[in-house]
Amino acid sequence: MDDMVKVTQARHSESLEEVRERFKCWRDGRGRGEHIPRELWAAAVAIAREHGLPVAVRELQVDADRLKRRQQAQGEADRPLPASRRETQFVELTVAANREPTDRVRCECVIELENTRGTKMRVELNGQGLASLAGLCSAFWSAA
Repeated sequence: MDDMVKVTQARHSESLEEVRERFKCWRDGRGRGEHIPRELWAAAVAIAREHGLPVAVRELQVDADRLKRRQQAQGEADRPLPASRRETQFVELTVAANREPTDRVRCECVIELENTRGTKMRVELNGQGLASLAGLCSAFWSAA
Protein backbone atom coordinates (compact mmCIF):
# COMPACT_ATOMS: atom_id res chain seq x y z
CA MET A 1 0.00 0.00 0.00
CA ASP A 2 2.90 2.37 0.69
CA ASP A 3 4.00 2.07 -2.93
CA MET A 4 0.55 3.10 -4.07
CA VAL A 5 0.58 6.12 -1.78
CA LYS A 6 3.94 7.26 -3.14
CA VAL A 7 2.91 6.73 -6.76
CA THR A 8 -0.36 8.59 -6.20
CA GLN A 9 1.44 11.55 -4.70
CA ALA A 10 4.07 11.58 -7.43
CA ARG A 11 1.60 11.49 -10.30
CA HIS A 12 -1.27 13.44 -8.75
CA SER A 13 -0.97 16.20 -11.35
CA GLU A 14 -1.73 13.89 -14.29
CA SER A 15 -4.80 14.82 -16.28
CA LEU A 16 -7.61 12.45 -17.15
CA GLU A 17 -6.42 12.38 -20.76
CA GLU A 18 -2.87 11.46 -19.75
CA VAL A 19 -4.05 8.62 -17.53
CA ARG A 20 -6.46 7.39 -20.21
CA GLU A 21 -3.55 7.33 -22.68
CA ARG A 22 -1.37 5.40 -20.20
CA PHE A 23 -4.13 2.79 -19.80
CA LYS A 24 -4.48 2.56 -23.59
CA CYS A 25 -0.73 2.04 -24.06
CA TRP A 26 -0.67 -0.60 -21.33
CA ARG A 27 -3.64 -2.44 -22.84
CA ASP A 28 -2.07 -2.37 -26.30
CA GLY A 29 1.15 -3.95 -25.03
CA ARG A 30 -0.03 -6.29 -22.28
CA GLY A 31 -0.08 -10.06 -22.33
CA ARG A 32 -3.20 -12.12 -21.82
CA GLY A 33 -4.25 -12.27 -18.17
CA GLU A 34 -1.79 -9.59 -17.11
CA HIS A 35 -2.98 -7.54 -14.13
CA ILE A 36 -3.17 -3.76 -14.15
CA PRO A 37 0.08 -2.44 -12.61
CA ARG A 38 0.01 -0.66 -9.26
CA GLU A 39 1.04 2.68 -10.74
CA LEU A 40 -1.94 2.61 -13.12
CA TRP A 41 -4.32 1.73 -10.29
CA ALA A 42 -2.85 4.60 -8.27
CA ALA A 43 -3.40 6.98 -11.18
CA ALA A 44 -6.98 5.69 -11.55
CA VAL A 45 -7.61 6.33 -7.83
CA ALA A 46 -6.31 9.89 -8.22
CA ILE A 47 -8.61 10.45 -11.22
CA ALA A 48 -11.58 9.01 -9.31
CA ARG A 49 -10.91 11.41 -6.44
CA GLU A 50 -10.68 14.37 -8.78
CA HIS A 51 -13.49 13.57 -11.25
CA GLY A 52 -15.61 11.03 -9.39
CA LEU A 53 -15.82 7.25 -9.55
CA PRO A 54 -18.31 6.97 -12.45
CA VAL A 55 -16.21 9.21 -14.71
CA ALA A 56 -13.01 7.33 -13.89
CA VAL A 57 -14.67 3.95 -14.53
CA ARG A 58 -16.13 5.06 -17.84
CA GLU A 59 -13.08 6.91 -19.16
CA LEU A 60 -10.43 4.44 -17.99
CA GLN A 61 -12.56 1.34 -18.64
CA VAL A 62 -11.82 -0.28 -15.29
CA ASP A 63 -13.98 -2.41 -12.99
CA ALA A 64 -16.01 -0.12 -10.70
CA ASP A 65 -15.87 -2.42 -7.66
CA ARG A 66 -12.12 -2.89 -7.88
CA LEU A 67 -11.50 0.83 -8.28
CA LYS A 68 -13.82 1.58 -5.38
CA ARG A 69 -11.98 -0.92 -3.14
CA ARG A 70 -8.65 0.62 -4.05
CA GLN A 71 -10.01 4.10 -3.46
CA GLN A 72 -11.27 3.07 -0.01
CA ALA A 73 -7.96 1.41 0.82
CA GLN A 74 -6.15 4.56 -0.27
CA GLY A 75 -8.44 6.64 1.95
CA GLU A 76 -7.45 4.52 4.94
CA ALA A 77 -3.79 5.00 4.07
CA ASP A 78 -4.30 8.78 3.97
CA ARG A 79 -5.64 8.91 7.54
CA PRO A 80 -3.16 10.11 10.16
CA LEU A 81 -1.45 7.32 12.05
CA PRO A 82 -1.73 7.05 15.83
CA ALA A 83 1.12 8.69 17.74
CA SER A 84 2.85 5.34 18.26
CA ARG A 85 3.02 4.70 14.48
CA ARG A 86 4.03 8.13 13.16
CA GLU A 87 7.35 8.59 11.47
CA THR A 88 10.23 9.67 13.62
CA GLN A 89 10.70 13.41 13.85
CA PHE A 90 14.19 14.78 14.21
CA VAL A 91 15.29 17.86 16.11
CA GLU A 92 18.72 19.37 15.61
CA LEU A 93 20.57 20.24 18.79
CA THR A 94 23.50 22.60 18.66
CA VAL A 95 25.92 23.49 21.41
CA ALA A 96 27.89 26.72 21.35
CA ALA A 97 31.61 26.09 21.04
CA ASN A 98 33.79 27.28 23.90
CA ARG A 99 35.90 30.28 22.96
CA GLU A 100 38.55 29.56 25.52
CA PRO A 101 39.55 26.12 26.73
CA THR A 102 39.26 27.23 30.35
CA ASP A 103 35.59 28.16 30.04
CA ARG A 104 33.26 25.70 31.69
CA VAL A 105 29.87 25.46 30.06
CA ARG A 106 27.24 23.61 31.98
CA CYS A 107 25.02 21.85 29.50
CA GLU A 108 21.94 20.08 30.82
CA CYS A 109 19.00 18.71 28.90
CA VAL A 110 16.33 16.03 28.98
CA ILE A 111 15.43 14.19 25.79
CA GLU A 112 12.50 11.83 25.43
CA LEU A 113 12.55 9.36 22.54
CA GLU A 114 9.79 7.12 21.19
CA ASN A 115 10.26 4.54 18.44
CA THR A 116 7.69 3.14 16.00
CA ARG A 117 6.72 0.36 18.43
CA GLY A 118 5.83 2.91 21.06
CA THR A 119 8.84 2.12 23.26
CA LYS A 120 9.94 5.22 25.15
CA MET A 121 13.31 6.26 26.52
CA ARG A 122 14.17 9.33 28.60
CA VAL A 123 17.75 10.59 28.56
CA GLU A 124 19.07 13.19 31.01
CA LEU A 125 22.38 14.67 29.93
CA ASN A 126 24.82 16.75 31.95
CA GLY A 127 28.12 18.17 30.81
CA GLN A 128 29.68 16.59 27.75
CA GLY A 129 27.04 13.86 27.31
CA LEU A 130 25.76 15.41 24.09
CA ALA A 131 28.70 13.91 22.21
CA SER A 132 27.28 10.39 22.53
CA LEU A 133 23.64 11.35 21.93
CA ALA A 134 23.61 10.64 18.18
CA GLY A 135 24.89 7.09 18.63
CA LEU A 136 22.46 6.42 21.45
CA CYS A 137 19.48 7.66 19.41
CA SER A 138 20.56 5.67 16.38
CA ALA A 139 20.84 2.47 18.41
CA PHE A 140 17.44 3.05 20.02
CA TRP A 141 15.60 3.66 16.73
CA SER A 142 17.33 0.84 14.85
CA ALA A 143 16.26 -1.66 17.54
CA ALA A 144 12.59 -1.05 16.65
